[in-house]
Amino acid sequence: MKDAPSLETLFIHAGQGHEWPRQYPTAPAIIPSTSFRTQSPEIMDAILGGDAPGFTYSRHANPTVKAFSEAVRVLEGGAVAQAFSSGMAALDAALFAVGLNPGDRLLLSRDLYGATMTLSEQVWGTMGIHVETVDVTDLERTEEALLRLRPRGLVVETLSNPLMKVPDLSRLIALAHKVECQVIVDNTFATPVLVRPLTLGADLVVHSATKYLGGHGDAIGGVVVAHQGYESRLHQYVKIRGSVLSPFDAWLLLRGIKTLGVRFERQCQNAAHAADLLLASGRFHRVYYPGLPDHPSHWTANTLFSGRGYGAVVTVDVPGGRARIFHLLSRLTLVGSATTVGDVYTLCLYPSIASHRNQSAEALQAMGISDETLRIAVGLESVDDIVDDILTALD
Repeated sequence: MKDAPSLETLFIHAGQGHEWPRQYPTAPAIIPSTSFRTQSPEIMDAILGGDAPGFTYSRHANPTVKAFSEAVRVLEGGAVAQAFSSGMAALDAALFAVGLNPGDRLLLSRDLYGATMTLSEQVWGTMGIHVETVDVTDLERTEEALLRLRPRGLVVETLSNPLMKVPDLSRLIALAHKVECQVIVDNTFATPVLVRPLTLGADLVVHSATKYLGGHGDAIGGVVVAHQGYESRLHQYVKIRGSVLSPFDAWLLLRGIKTLGVRFERQCQNAAHAADLLLASGRFHRVYYPGLPDHPSHWTANTLFSGRGYGAVVTVDVPGGRARIFHLLSRLTLVGSATTVGDVYTLCLYPSIASHRNQSAEALQAMGISDETLRIAVGLESVDDIVDDILTALD
């Protein structure tokens, strides 16, 4: 027997049965209890003091939520994991975990999800944190910013939203650690199927579990996985701020993880095929997909993902901009117009009115997002049907 199961096996078994020492149900249990009785005040005192494992109150910890976070911890190869009520709560908790204090500096990838930018600038920025952005695919400029700012934290995405840029994570992390900067990696779009950033030296990994981990569009949640040393602050965050994942959502997300491997592999294949067809149609000013040779991150994606795929999002620039895109979105019949990714069905999103709605025109221009940009999160349907629906709607 080899030392550790393969990732494909862990998708099925991770998080299963940790709370049942002798036997456990094949389907994880949902335990919605708000509190837990203990046999003695001494046991409760030990649990609340962190001296013994166990459960006292579901704002602190819950068995079903623990099973979910344990599964993601195993998949990402981390030492600790904490689940939260949403991906944004998880990102906020990760920023709290790095120990930001007034006067500290925070460096962000210029291509982050819009809400991440807003959280960093309009929430943490008002608390005395100096926030700057940089193109993390430009290692020379990133190194200059790191040396100049000496930030406490750096936030990047493995696959940027929506232009699917891929940073050289290993070199980026090494540069950050030279100035004692902690690295937070949002791995939502790549998932552990493509890369596990903690194994490359990242300090914390964040997921919006609402997306590919859950995968069925029926649960909202987030999770942070980290190395040793972060457990106390992550747990303190969920206890004090109360961004608690419900046991029902945790159960749905854990159920989704069991099919993550096969789902995401198929979605990556579908996205690669769709990108080829959309490019071949000649109907778009540009098609963004790291699997295409002309994508600026193609070589980096090949190296980082080692042939496991290039993600399941394809972005296009639609001639005619806002009016043409509104026309397209209103005429789709199979593909949905909705504000998420990662579901089994294909969804289109217009970043200018949704994911990046709160960014300034200057910020959008710096990111490379225009009024022509349309994001397509590819699902599990027939690729021919997906592309036919988009091209027909475009007409």
